[in-house]
Amino acid sequence: MNGHRWIVMGALIAWAAGCGASSEGGGSAREPDPVPQKTAAQDAPPAKPAPEPTQTAAPTPTPSVEAKADPPPAPKSPCPPNMAFVKGGAYKMGFLKNEATIGDFCLDMTEVTAKDYAACVDAKKCNENFVNCAPESTYKKEGKEDHPMVCVDFQQAIDYCAAQGKRLPTDEEWEWAARGGPEGRLFPWGNEEPKEQLCWSGKGARKGTCSVKEHPGGASAQGLLGLAGNVFEWTTNRMDSKGKDRVGRGGSWRDGLPNMMRNDRPGKFEVTYRCGFLGIRCAAAPSAESAK
Repeated sequence: MNGHRWIVMGALIAWAAGCGASSEGGGSAREPDPVPQKTAAQDAPPAKPAPEPTQTAAPTPTPSVEAKADPPPAPKSPCPPNMAFVKGGAYKMGFLKNEATIGDFCLDMTEVTAKDYAACVDAKKCNENFVNCAPESTYKKEGKEDHPMVCVDFQQAIDYCAAQGKRLPTDEEWEWAARGGPEGRLFPWGNEEPKEQLCWSGKGARKGTCSVKEHPGGASAQGLLGLAGNVFEWTTNRMDSKGKDRVGRGGSWRDGLPNMMRNDRPGKFEVTYRCGFLGIRCAAAPSAESAK
């Protein structure tokens, strides 16, 4: 009998251990331990280690296929220094509209200065006879070294230009340059009447010359300065052999009326005439390679 009871008691104990205690018996129900779940990160294969950075040499710059070409050199002037090249042509000259044909030539950028003439005298290629003929004389006058040389007669003007390997311009050449060649300007700077472009008495009477570079606004088409105003300039003419008069061009500081500054207005002076408002500008033949 006792043996049978131990067997029954053993079975009961085994049943209780397998099913757990009843809630009605005052015990607490025990949830089974959760089964651990694998995350996506755990399921994923382990990441491969990042490769070690490698040192690479800086890329060598590839030279441009097209190398920059050097700018073309400025065309060489066919004229001596301080002269402008004037391309020739044909036109109707002066008030009479005579036909004139001009070849290429070079012309001084400014009127010959008192300093220029003094250098020629010092070189014993020019003379200083009567070069202080008037109160407006500029020869060896302090402060007027860069003013136009005045008080020179026709022969002194010829001699000066010859000493430089040049010559006086012809009357036809002078007007052609002043009018801008085929442009046909009324004044060297254009067709506007003179105001501040030149050395003249249009804004009040002057008592003498100006520096040859004082009025850049009066430049011609080729950049020539002082073709109008300051001083008349000796020229030669095909009629020179017919008399003692020579043509002077450009007007002077004494003139105050606009039409006296026109390119087609000539002046006449005897070959021996000298004064404080008549000077020099030289011309020359261009070199064999004329500007195109």
